[in-house]
Amino acid sequence: MAADILDRIVAHKKDEVAACRTQTPLSVLKDQARTKTANRRSFYEALARPADQVRIIAEIKRASPSKGDISADLDPAGLAQAYERGGAAALSVLTDRAFFKGGPADLLAARNACSLPVLRKDFVISDYQIYEAAAWDADAVLLIVRILSKQQLSEFSGLCNELGIDALVEVHTESDLAAAMDVGAAVIGINNRNLASFDTDIETAMSLSAKLGAGQIAVAASGISSRKDIEQNLKAGISRFLIGESLVTADDPEKFLTRLIGG
Repeated sequence: MAADILDRIVAHKKDEVAACRTQTPLSVLKDQARTKTANRRSFYEALARPADQVRIIAEIKRASPSKGDISADLDPAGLAQAYERGGAAALSVLTDRAFFKGGPADLLAARNACSLPVLRKDFVISDYQIYEAAAWDADAVLLIVRILSKQQLSEFSGLCNELGIDALVEVHTESDLAAAMDVGAAVIGINNRNLASFDTDIETAMSLSAKLGAGQIAVAASGISSRKDIEQNLKAGISRFLIGESLVTADDPEKFLTRLIGG
């Protein structure tokens, strides 16, 4: 995803959120979100325990700007059930429509089909999207440091706490990590992919994870596609992963996931 693609995504997201506000006022979303707090599944706890085992956030993803269609006709409910049988700790569901061909229907179908906590994976630039995620019964949202100001990151993290949903705070650089630390992020996704150049280096997560504090969970994302990759990360102390494309395209996602975990 070249820098101009990321800029296009964020620009489109601003227009998308503005359009959604005219269809569903924020006041309505707030009421819906606050009625769902009792339904939350703890994303943090799903990753935290047991500490000595590989825990994988398995992703449901139809397409991407860089690869085009990955599995455009996937069955989110069936895939969620296969992931749960395969030992996933949590799910990640792409809800971006324009660039990833996802949507809230995928998230709802996946969550209703299993007992795993579900991350809404999208480009969050507004508090509206966090209320939206909560109203959809999402258990966590992705906050990408690179596209947020420090004030936004702080406000959005606080809102997540208020609504009882977890935040996976995505970083790629040391300065990103410092910003995540400043807001007390508990779950830090270290993206091995540079969103400016789209180059991937799995050493990125292994390097940055050493700087995390006690109680913080490092999740390595991008470039993890084999048990060998996982074993390399385990040597660096990383045992939590977000894995998407290789799972979605596997002939048998359940068995492939079991192999990745080490079963």
